[in-house]
Amino acid sequence: MVGVAMSTDVTAADYLPLTEATARRFVDRFSAPVLSQLARFRLPADLAEDAAQEALHRALRALPRFRGDSALSTWVYRIAHREGLRALERWQRRRAREAPISALGEPQAETAPDLVAQEDELQRLRRALDTLPDNHRLALGYHYLEGLSVAEIAQVTGAAQGTVKAWLKRGRDRLRERFANGKKDD
Repeated sequence: MVGVAMSTDVTAADYLPLTEATARRFVDRFSAPVLSQLARFRLPADLAEDAAQEALHRALRALPRFRGDSALSTWVYRIAHREGLRALERWQRRRAREAPISALGEPQAETAPDLVAQEDELQRLRRALDTLPDNHRLALGYHYLEGLSVAEIAQVTGAAQGTVKAWLKRGRDRLRERFANGKKDD
């Protein structure tokens, strides 16, 4: 999954006054990055899409009150992060109530032999990322896939910058250790 880095030259004024056309431009601009961000919460695709829609809806409703204390993209990320946490919590509660159901995996399409090794490495990395604590995984995604700075990640997550730096370091260390030791996937 490739992140979509957002530029910082977009401002709230670019979308105000809020009309159908400006709302459409806002959604077009932020839907892919928000959905990419929410995918790192490991939600089912339909729930991630619902959370993205809700986050964008909340952002649009609040856009006229945006104070400009941070970049518009950071503000949108913060809203999406909170919505992702809410969706994750709802999903986990629902999973705890329901009996486990065996899910059949989707059949994989045949791939060219040279792409198989690349796909295997990507799957290995995804599984390794899935073993990280949520804060480490999310911080790594924000930083390396979305291009957010430590300060921006701190704003998005509501954590101190030192905490974000620790999450990044610990996440990198755990991935480095996992791959350096040649650990196979569990």
